[in-house]
Amino acid sequence: MKKRLSVILSLAMLIALALSACGESSDGGGASDGGDGEKVLKVAVCAPLTGTGARAGTGFIESTKMAFEDIDYKVGDYTIEMITVDLTDDPEKGALALEQAIVRDGAQVATQGWFTTGAMASMDVVARYEIPYLFNYGAGQSIDEKYATDPDYYKYYIGKTYPLTDFIAVEYRDLVVEAMESGAISGDKTICLYGEDTDWARSLGANYRKYFEEAGYTILTEDYFAAGTTDLYAILSKMQAAGPTLVAGTINTPATAAAFTKQAKEINLGLPIIMQCLNESAEWRDLCGDSAEGVIDQWPGWKDQRGQDFCDRWEKRMGYAASITTEGVAYDNALLFIDALQKCYDMYGVLDTESILKFGWEEINGGNYSFDSIIQPAYRWEPGSISPVVGQDAFFNPLGQVQGGEFVTIFPAERAEADPIW
Repeated sequence: MKKRLSVILSLAMLIALALSACGESSDGGGASDGGDGEKVLKVAVCAPLTGTGARAGTGFIESTKMAFEDIDYKVGDYTIEMITVDLTDDPEKGALALEQAIVRDGAQVATQGWFTTGAMASMDVVARYEIPYLFNYGAGQSIDEKYATDPDYYKYYIGKTYPLTDFIAVEYRDLVVEAMESGAISGDKTICLYGEDTDWARSLGANYRKYFEEAGYTILTEDYFAAGTTDLYAILSKMQAAGPTLVAGTINTPATAAAFTKQAKEINLGLPIIMQCLNESAEWRDLCGDSAEGVIDQWPGWKDQRGQDFCDRWEKRMGYAASITTEGVAYDNALLFIDALQKCYDMYGVLDTESILKFGWEEINGGNYSFDSIIQPAYRWEPGSISPVVGQDAFFNPLGQVQGGEFVTIFPAERAEADPIW
């Protein structure tokens, strides 16, 4: 019954979109006319504004507005018209919202994004309408796998800005192996895995398993729970009873992350905790308190003063602190998008669907484009891959640990601010 209702709603939306489109002129994705001869580029900026990802989605939309404001919404002689698309945390609803932005509102290009499932649904929409989607932050490995099933069909999805999750697992594994070999960690080579029941968490969990097992570690338990869960005593007790040397996972929902660390402390879990994504919310300190002490997470830093300037502007604008791994990444992605538009304009003298597609295929996907990020050494892509290059001179997030209530960089050694505390 639920599936039938979903199909009916989808058909109703498509009929409404078609009727709406009948009353509007279309230039086939070419330059849009603002009515007085002004050249307009209509940009769909996508993020979840309702549901469990709403706080992150707000960060993405507002950060993008800040970047557009920096250039007065102008690239060359084109004015950027921003169309906000609520991807929600329901991929079907998000896909319909993006379709509406294209068919009804005339979006010529899309950018930004958050959830992996939303990104995968959006891939089908832009392929159907042959609209370029640049620099989606959806991180799960299944995006790359879906792209690989038909690269020609999905070629409209260009320049994913988060790498495959294997590099994350490899980095944590290397940290743990080094600690075991040095004697900083003692005990058996055993681990318990955990995470929210999302495509992102499961893909990372699969890579944890793969790379730790390759290094001779045994996975004792692997548990996933609904996003937003705040009663984790049973899972924590199960892990404690299994007796691992450490636990590793990922949690995106701030309230769930706080519940995990607090309840782990309550039951005296007494194990090192790897929690990818803890610091995606700048409120992690307030939510977790001292229960976050010792937690390990990736910890990218700002390359220069531009990052701190953004943070100051964000707090003045929004009234709360920005997280480098959410609002900061969103602003960086928006700068990346603007840079690509500017280079496209400089190269072709035109900003429309066709020119952006050409630039995306030949320059970004072709491996000829690189961006001086305010977080990463550089964003660049290799031919045949939609995920960015990983490395010390490309996309690279060092590892950090909460020490004294603040994240400090602990790995790799050449980037470390402090030794890890086990």
